[in-house]
This record gives sequence, structure tokens and C-alpha cells, in this order.
Amino acid sequence: MKTTATFSILFWADFSRAKNNQASIYVRITVNGKRATISLKRKVPVSDWDVHKGRSRGTNQNTL
Repeated sequence: MKTTATFSILFWADFSRAKNNQASIYVRITVNGKRATISLKRKVPVSDWDVHKGRSRGTNQNTL
């Protein structure tokens, strides 16, 4: 018997709720079509978020 499982992770910054130019980071985990959305309790400056890559720009400690 063959079984197939799917798994994906999506990170995004919620710019609609941004305060003081800081956006909250969220992650959505999907397994076999079931979704769970979690807040990471971290903030990133709006200007440092790379929308296309789904991650923060930079390599220092302030960028996560």
C-alpha cells in the first residue's frame, strides 16, 4: 500500500497590523491539507522583510 503525505511551511510578516514600523512574524504549517497558524512572538522592521523570499534581510542579530 502506497501512502503520500504533504508538508509545507510558510513564513510571513503581517504588515496590516504593523506598529512603529515593526511587523509581527507568523508561520503556517500545513500537513496533508490541515493548517496551523502560529505567531512567533517576534517583530521585524517593515523595511527589512523580503517579501519574495519570505524572510528578513541581513545577517546581524537584530534581523532575527
